[in-house]
Amino acid sequence: MYHLIIENGTREGECIRPKGVELTIGREPGNVLRLVDDGVSGHHCVIRLTRRGITVCDCNSTNGVYVNGKPIHEETRLPSGCLIEVGAVAMRFEFLHNVDSHKLRTTVIFWIAAAIVALTFSIQLAGIGIAFWTRHHRFTPEETAAVLKWFPLPPDLPGALLPAAAKPNPAAPTAPASTQLRF
Repeated sequence: MYHLIIENGTREGECIRPKGVELTIGREPGNVLRLVDDGVSGHHCVIRLTRRGITVCDCNSTNGVYVNGKPIHEETRLPSGCLIEVGAVAMRFEFLHNVDSHKLRTTVIFWIAAAIVALTFSIQLAGIGIAFWTRHHRFTPEETAAVLKWFPLPPDLPGALLPAAAKPNPAAPTAPASTQLRF
């Protein structure tokens, strides 16, 4: 879910991983995270899991709560990596899944990019090989027909072979020129 890393004070370097929906922070013994510091109130603040995300709320403390150096006056959503200051104690807030998903996302993007580069290189090599082979090979009419069967040319391209149904029939009646649409 998330953790707090205490960055200064007597508990510096300690990693706090809350187990419930609320994490109460204060100097008195009833708090989940007890910080023994003169600048911390008895019940200083609460970090909650809400529908909006993970938020921090000041419990009318004397010295206030700061998120990234700015005082908060209402329930505030916590972005991953932010610095929470409670009295003189600073804590780094981090989502646990962001650490793993960032590494996974970076790895997936790397391998997708590597696959695209390899595929592009393979296609270019194949194209060079085909161009080299066709330059030095004379096609028989049967080979040409077989290739055009699978890879037909657009009908408006000079030299394209039209299917039998598309070839004009000179014996077929045609409409007068005045009724034909021209674009």
